[in-house]
Amino acid sequence: MHRIISGKPVRDQINSQVSEAVAKLKAEGVVPGLATLRVGEDPGQKYYESSVIKQTGKAGIDCRTVVLPPECPQEEVEKELIKLNEDPSINGILMLMPFPKHLDSDRLVALLDPSKDIDAITDKSYAGLFQNKRDGFFACTAEACMEMLKYHDIPVKGARVAIAGRSLRVGKPLMLMMMNANATVTVCHTRTRREDMEQIFKESDIIVLATGVTEGYDSSLFRNGQVIVDVGTGTGKDGKMAGDFDVKSLESNESLTDLTYTPVPGGVGSITTALLLRHLTEAAREQNRK
Repeated sequence: MHRIISGKPVRDQINSQVSEAVAKLKAEGVVPGLATLRVGEDPGQKYYESSVIKQTGKAGIDCRTVVLPPECPQEEVEKELIKLNEDPSINGILMLMPFPKHLDSDRLVALLDPSKDIDAITDKSYAGLFQNKRDGFFACTAEACMEMLKYHDIPVKGARVAIAGRSLRVGKPLMLMMMNANATVTVCHTRTRREDMEQIFKESDIIVLATGVTEGYDSSLFRNGQVIVDVGTGTGKDGKMAGDFDVKSLESNESLTDLTYTPVPGGVGSITTALLLRHLTEAAREQNRK
């Protein structure tokens, strides 16, 4: 029988940690502050921004939104970012990306104060992963995958892990996190031959799908006893939200009866904002030690 592992209890556990951390900070006279920086009117970014505002309100965290017009010049965006860097009431900055194409995103990321980089996009955060040190923060979605497995008692140490996707936000940081947790990791990507990917998948214990190819991986690729962590979010064939894993293909696969997988929605994605806020409380604590 297939097992669906939800992100909701993981999210609730992290939210409880955040509430406790916020209460302790406020008792010491510190109110954690988060700022979001958005350039333009991208619907996906606006949706994420509204979700963050809602969650910070529930947690008792101050949230400031900075919204700039889509044609805003580089110099103006940099000025706003520097203001946030220098504002002691702001402990974490969430830059909603990608920015419009006329902006130099690399330069903006380089300007971000690493101590306020709660979304783990600066070089310092990546360096911490390479060195297996918690220097900065981990990418929220990659960390959410690890938290999901940990909560549901799925061992990573010694496991054979396949990751489909090599993005800077998920695939690459997750590869390093898995390696640091003593898993044996193979990364598949757009240049991986189909027959090689199929063989790698069959030999793996845990498979992470993070390519953004909605419903692009059907159940014929997997075997009994495996764990599928689905990071993808998109619109499925029926018009509803779906992940990279074609869950409906299980219905016609009589030989596959024992698969563990994360749902979409309600899986990894439900944990990411909670982790962002946990990073914020950690940043507030560290900044107020100085």
